[in-house]
Amino acid sequence: MKTISKIITKARSESLGFCVLILLLSAPILRAQSGQTGSFVVIPQDDIYADSARYYLEYFQVRLAKILDYQLDTTVTFFLASNEAEFRRDTGITPPDWGAGLANLAAAKIVIKSPKYMAIEKSFRELIGHERGHIMLHRAAGGRWLPRWIQEGFAMNQSGEWHLGQDISVARAAWTGRLIPLHQMEDLLTFKGAQAQLAYAESYLAMSRFLRQFDPYILADLLAMYRKSGDFYGSWKKTTGIDYTSWTSNWLGNTSRQYHFLIFIWDNEMFWIILTIVFILLFVWKKRQNARVKKRWEKEERLKPPDDSYKQYYDGYYDEEDQV
Repeated sequence: MKTISKIITKARSESLGFCVLILLLSAPILRAQSGQTGSFVVIPQDDIYADSARYYLEYFQVRLAKILDYQLDTTVTFFLASNEAEFRRDTGITPPDWGAGLANLAAAKIVIKSPKYMAIEKSFRELIGHERGHIMLHRAAGGRWLPRWIQEGFAMNQSGEWHLGQDISVARAAWTGRLIPLHQMEDLLTFKGAQAQLAYAESYLAMSRFLRQFDPYILADLLAMYRKSGDFYGSWKKTTGIDYTSWTSNWLGNTSRQYHFLIFIWDNEMFWIILTIVFILLFVWKKRQNARVKKRWEKEERLKPPDDSYKQYYDGYYDEEDQV
């Protein structure tokens, strides 16, 4: 009996030691994939941009968790596609031509074209922040539907995607009456390049206006209420004090008025045309002014021809002094 007891004790010790060894070996992997406020897996792990991706995934996770007052409750899988075929395979859909990244909200999966193989207009940081924002916003909403402009506007706002060219595109659309109402952005993935860029720009402006008008953390209150009630429009009305349709209509009108005349200032083609016209008018005005001055001088000379009396006085004055 003692022999059997010793064998059992030895087996337990060996099993415990084996478990400890497995934990020690797997610890670096767990640390590499787990963030402070959520988990993520980067595939392929040996990609040249893998370490940078892990850094930005963690950076944006901390930032998003703070503004949304919500901790990530799932593992996000992050794919770096090395070519177009991989991008289409990993996304599982046929993305639009202008797409450089995509977030599968239900599967908590992000697919981004690797800058190593494909030139991308946005920075790597912006792409990760944008798609990470989509995932986090979806989870904070309890996996429920959100208006497309809120999804895109929030993702752009948090990733810092904005430049002067977007202001110009909005100004042009306002001048020509082509601003897109926010409710029409549900079909964003079907938009062509220029229309899609306008939709993104408007979404950014709408979200920025929303956060400035009320409070930077009002979105967290809206999402918390939405998670409990499941009624988006009711949650919007309770948190903002104004119904959703009225707010979006007011935003469109205010934006149209704000950008209506900006086109004359910032549009490159129009600016140079107007500047050229101004220079031509200034040149003509200056030439005419010089001609009038010259004509006045000629008239004065005919009425009172110049004499050399001054010269005589001047020279004589000094001549007399010299003589004294």
